[in-house]
Amino acid sequence: MKYYKVSMYYKGKQQDFVIKSLNKAEAIINAKKNYKGLLVKIEEVPMPFEEKIKVLKDIISNKLLRKKIHYPSYISAIRELAVLLKAGISLKDALEDIGKNSNDRLIKELFLKAAEAIDSGKTLSDVFAEYENYVGGISLAMIRLGEQTGDLVTALNYLADIYDNMYQNRRKMIKALRYPIITLVAIVVAFVILILMVVPKFKAIFEQFHAQLPLPTRILLAIEHIMTEYGLLVLFGFLILIFVITFLYKTSYKFKYEVDKILLKTPLIGSIIEYATLHRFLLTLSSLLKSGIPLLDALKISEGIIDNEVIKSKIKVIINGINQGRSLSEMLKETNLVNFIALRMISAGEESGELDSMLEKAANYYEERFQDIIENMQASIEPIMLTIIGGLVLLIALGIFLPMWDLANAARNA
Repeated sequence: MKYYKVSMYYKGKQQDFVIKSLNKAEAIINAKKNYKGLLVKIEEVPMPFEEKIKVLKDIISNKLLRKKIHYPSYISAIRELAVLLKAGISLKDALEDIGKNSNDRLIKELFLKAAEAIDSGKTLSDVFAEYENYVGGISLAMIRLGEQTGDLVTALNYLADIYDNMYQNRRKMIKALRYPIITLVAIVVAFVILILMVVPKFKAIFEQFHAQLPLPTRILLAIEHIMTEYGLLVLFGFLILIFVITFLYKTSYKFKYEVDKILLKTPLIGSIIEYATLHRFLLTLSSLLKSGIPLLDALKISEGIIDNEVIKSKIKVIINGINQGRSLSEMLKETNLVNFIALRMISAGEESGELDSMLEKAANYYEERFQDIIENMQASIEPIMLTIIGGLVLLIALGIFLPMWDLANAARNA
């Protein structure tokens, strides 16, 4: 979501206010819809201070108080809402029924609040916008799409499919990472125990040498000193650092852009983010085109489901190019958003008039590449894990035994 400062003239006076929207076009529509007067100026601005405070509260609520959405329950609730609406139940009654019968506290709160909002004349997307930090921008974009097209049922079913796919992929990732993480945690715990319990016993012996100790030993002694004297302070500082990074990532566009840029360049992680994002983007764009949405509008809506700012900036360039009359395949090639295989598919789709179908095939192509990485993730991580474990073991071995060898040599030469 972005923030726009809007200036409007009403009864001879200029009114300035900030609104939250997916893009500039939507901001203009919302401004004209919710405020009276003549629109004279609209520009994107950084996140307002009060919104930063709200994000700070949400981070505390999410990370510290563990208030977060349970995705299986959320997926089930979305599918239930689609079924009830398809059966002819009013939106307000459907939201109330699901909210009252949900065991998830956050879903209950969201759906009951949405029912009250519908009763007071608000839209479903207005309420979901307030809970965007929990349900994600994808939910907001798809619900707004359903409201705009008048086919909320299809939009909800598609939203549930997206989240179900994301949840299953997350489970596969967790399963693939479980063994490496357990192994890493075990070796780190063993390393800490050795540092805190074994190294101090050797420390007294080393001090009797009154000689220059080897570098690995000095490193071990320095680590032991830091952990013993400043352990809690280091832990607290690490937690504060994570909190600050999270806060800046959610509130600063420049910081988020740079972090996203680094993540895309990171081996393995970058490929996972790129393939998952492009699969979601292309599949959404294909579905929108099949629903009869014009390409330009479909691109603007699809942009709203992208979290990575680097990829999103490329989509903005594509939108500007389409506005100037250039083709989608031409802009995709210029921005280097997709590889040559997906580009060939999309280009063929434009030439044959089957763009929506070829976009879906391109999305499936990225889904296959994503699944291939997930299935082989453990094999990819094992060399990194072995390097880390080998490095820690080597440091401990050299740090402890090198001085002992020096002592033995000195004793033999005496």
